[in-house]
Amino acid sequence: MKQIILNADDFGRHKCINDAVVNGVTQGCLRSASLMAVGPAFDEAVRICKQYPELGTGLHLTLIDGHPILPADEIPSLVTNTGCFYADHNCLSQAVPGWPYPAGRGTP
Repeated sequence: MKQIILNADDFGRHKCINDAVVNGVTQGCLRSASLMAVGPAFDEAVRICKQYPELGTGLHLTLIDGHPILPADEIPSLVTNTGCFYADHNCLSQAVPGWPYPAGRGTP
């Protein structure tokens, strides 16, 4: 028998997303979630993880649309002049020449 594991994306980004994760876990259809450490509802999501240990939780890396954990001066090529991540992938790729391919590596 084949099985599927459903993963909730953006866990910790918003209270409504956190509520949906709880609903999915309690209904038995959700087994994992990717947790956004920079999300405004992060602390609540951590409490949910502790409350539902059966929920597998991974890390959701964020490079757009939000606030970085590091100071902006440590990652100047990833943030706007306001210190926030770029709004979307297109803005980031326009601001950083060669993104997402580091200098000298070219495209695949």
